[in-house]
Amino acid sequence: MPQSKQERPGYPGRTKDRRPTGRKVSGQGPFSRNFPIKFLVLGVAAGLIISIFSGVYLIYADLVSRVTYVDETDNDFYKIDNLMDYDIFVDPGGWEDEQGEGPGAFEGDQDVPDELRRPELHQSGTVEMKQMPGVENILLFGVDSASNNYRGRSDVTMIISINHNTKKINIVSLMRAMYVKIGAKNHPWGLLNAAYSYGGPGLAMRTVEVNYGIPIKGFVAINFNSFVRIIDAIGGVSISLTEREAQYLGRSPGTQRLNGQQALAYARIRKIDSDFQRNQRQRNVINSVLSEMAAQGGSSIYKASAVVLANTYTNLNLNDYISRAPGLLSYQRRQLQLPATGETRSYYVGGQEVWWFDMVKTHNRLVSFLLN
Repeated sequence: MPQSKQERPGYPGRTKDRRPTGRKVSGQGPFSRNFPIKFLVLGVAAGLIISIFSGVYLIYADLVSRVTYVDETDNDFYKIDNLMDYDIFVDPGGWEDEQGEGPGAFEGDQDVPDELRRPELHQSGTVEMKQMPGVENILLFGVDSASNNYRGRSDVTMIISINHNTKKINIVSLMRAMYVKIGAKNHPWGLLNAAYSYGGPGLAMRTVEVNYGIPIKGFVAINFNSFVRIIDAIGGVSISLTEREAQYLGRSPGTQRLNGQQALAYARIRKIDSDFQRNQRQRNVINSVLSEMAAQGGSSIYKASAVVLANTYTNLNLNDYISRAPGLLSYQRRQLQLPATGETRSYYVGGQEVWWFDMVKTHNRLVSFLLN
């Protein structure tokens, strides 16, 4: 006789028989049932993304905080009398010709040109400010300082003009020895590169505006150390060296890859030719930097911007330009040297070379170049 099924104590209706009933028993615990695994994965991923972006933001904010910004409300920023007061002129006594043998004082010498005999004619007239909607004119100063400050003369004065109408970036070198109206106390006239040392970037900006007749939006100043760091941050620049340049630098002629120190030495060569060629070398470096950033894309822009933010003196919001960098780097680039040959000539004042230039012709040439 078959043995009857026995019920287990304490479990009415349950028997010792545990044969499958056909129901599938889930192996998930209560946590898994309430929080499906896919939501957990998404949560972890979202957390990582937020952490990464937060970290990048903090790093970027730290870099931005290192930029040396100038406060335009500070009285030291503008050490200027009145740049529009054309009654202030320098005593032109003591001029010499470019051989250094000239007339000394002007008394009784009939060969001195009118532009030197009469200071008000020195610049061949005056110019009015040309308004340029859609154009951003920024002064780039290369300060003659090997320390981590931005004081001294502006060894390089360059206009970086961004024309959003024509989609062009125009790079203009201003010869440092151009004789300009400065208007600072005890320095009504002087060399262009001296304006920065007399009154800082504020005076230098206004000097360019008055003598060349274009609006300046702001400035960026770098020193020797900044220059080297920026070049090294993008892995160097490619520069085509002439025979004389290569010999001076101890390298081979032709296209060479230069690191920061080598690029600085190249940009500062002055003994083998003239300031005209020296300015060309400086523009070559700037153009090569922009080309490197455009070719390398985002990674190069990030590396360069990180160094730029930590090694510049400016009154501009560099954040804005960095965010627009990909688009700006696609603009066509052109170069110009001022003054033009034929519209300038050199003289000596107290043994120092200065360059007279035709202000009106220079203004017209510059405006035409920047707007077209």
